[in-house]
Amino acid sequence: MNNKQTKRLILVLTDKGGTGKSLFTRGVADYLIRKKFSSSVLLVDGDGEVGQLLQFYKDAGVISSQIVNEQQRDQFMEILESNQPLIIVDMPAAAISNLAKLEAEINFFKVVKDYGYRLTLCNVMSPFKASVRSVKAMIELAGQHADYVVVKNHFFGEDADFHLYESGQGKKYLAAHNGLEISMPKISTGVLAELDAKNMPFWLAVNDMQLKLAYRCRINQWLKEFDEQLQALNLTVHLEQETNHEPASV
Repeated sequence: MNNKQTKRLILVLTDKGGTGKSLFTRGVADYLIRKKFSSSVLLVDGDGEVGQLLQFYKDAGVISSQIVNEQQRDQFMEILESNQPLIIVDMPAAAISNLAKLEAEINFFKVVKDYGYRLTLCNVMSPFKASVRSVKAMIELAGQHADYVVVKNHFFGEDADFHLYESGQGKKYLAAHNGLEISMPKISTGVLAELDAKNMPFWLAVNDMQLKLAYRCRINQWLKEFDEQLQALNLTVHLEQETNHEPASV
């Protein structure tokens, strides 16, 4: 084990389902594939065999690992021994509650540090009360053991619609821990439904002539706006870029 935190473990989570957590993780995975860093990344789908990472990015080596019960939590810990420079996990709903169990059972945050990983908890948020409250719960759980990112999902509205968050304890906690706040741009449900029907990742869809021109344009624009938001996370620092890779940059 290595106490120097030179690698990153990013857990994309919430304690409330339906916030766009899996869509955000798909966007991150797609970004890393398009930028030719996928060989340095382990993608983990915490939603099991029905998860969206497995559905759309199975060819990128996505693995399934859940944390709902003790046996699954024990198996989940094995991802640290992959030794990949970057691990990204699409956590299941109620992830904060299950992380609390993992911390109580085996001192999770210390183990992550001992394996040389810097932990980032990334909360994808809707403007509704249960989702807003999860930001404070996340930070109260991990404290100084993690970096924090809050993602406002603009599918649910613009910044002004997140007034509960803006005036609440979660935002204050985030600021106190020097956390980042970014946005996920809105994308048409029609586009997402079409990609779902075809099990098609974003990077492939932008050049697929079987999709409507308007859909391809909307995906391309969404990726550009999404990529701009991701710059603040510095995902590719210390990653080795591939020299020969199929997906083209947007």
